[in-house]
Amino acid sequence: MVEQLARDLKVAFPDMRGFSPRNLKHMRALAQAWPDPQFVQQPAAQLPWRHLCTLPDKVKDPVQRDWYATKTLEHG
Repeated sequence: MVEQLARDLKVAFPDMRGFSPRNLKHMRALAQAWPDPQFVQQPAAQLPWRHLCTLPDKVKDPVQRDWYATKTLEHG
């Protein structure tokens, strides 16, 4: 299903990049890790894409994940 969505998005938006199945899976993980609609006001929203892809994979507890995001910004 993700693979088909990636193909459909590439057809619909041929000049845009970032719709690979891998990136779409990361986007889904990101939405599941931070479901709050106010995400853009959270520290995690300020992290680079690679960090956002890694945190949900490595830190399952939401409280710990937010703590790591905050500390990363403080020391970044």
